[in-house]
Amino acid sequence: MQPEIEEICAALSALRIPVAPEERLLHGLIAEALSKAGIAFEHEAVIAPRCRIDFLAGNIGIEVKRGRLEAGKLRAQAARYLASPAVSQLILVTTDRAPLPDSISGKRVVVFGLNRLWGVALP
Repeated sequence: MQPEIEEICAALSALRIPVAPEERLLHGLIAEALSKAGIAFEHEAVIAPRCRIDFLAGNIGIEVKRGRLEAGKLRAQAARYLASPAVSQLILVTTDRAPLPDSISGKRVVVFGLNRLWGVALP
C-alpha cells in the first residue's frame, strides 16, 4: 500500500530531536519513526544514475538537510529528485527554514521543519 504524505508527516511529528543533531542521527531517528508507523521505506535509495535520495517511501521522496540552506542549490537538488519517475512527491526534512515552493514541475513539495517540534519542556 502506498503511503500518503500526511501519514509520513504524522510519523515525523512524533520525533523528539536534540537541538543540534548530526545528520546521521537524524537518519536513524527518521527511519525509526517511519518503521514504528508501519511505513515501508528504502534508505539511501538510488532514483537515477548518480542520484540518491535519503529515503523513498513508496513514491514519496524524503530528503534530510540541516543548517542554513542555499535556495538555488536546494531547489536544483529538489528538481533533480522530482525529475525521477520514482518520485511523485517530496518531503524536505530540515532543522532550519527552507526556501522551497509548494510544487516543482507539478509535483508536490512539503517542507517539514524539525525546529517546530522543539518547544519548551517543562518539568
